[in-house]
Amino acid sequence: MKVYFRMTVNENRLYSIINEELSKADVSSIINQKISSELSSSDFKRKIREISADVVSELFKILWQRNNTWKSAVSRP
Repeated sequence: MKVYFRMTVNENRLYSIINEELSKADVSSIINQKISSELSSSDFKRKIREISADVVSELFKILWQRNNTWKSAVSRP
């Protein structure tokens, strides 16, 4: 005994599915364009330079403090 399932798709439902997918793709492309423009903006690059400079400066401060600590410990008789 063979059983056949017949699926019918309403034209309005099909249109809504296609429309929904297109709008998701459109939203995705809009988001990607916005992120790309923000990443390439001069404000973003300036902030990255500021953060990088602060990080390197703090690193050198910490290394200098530790350098003084071990140098004083080694140079004591």
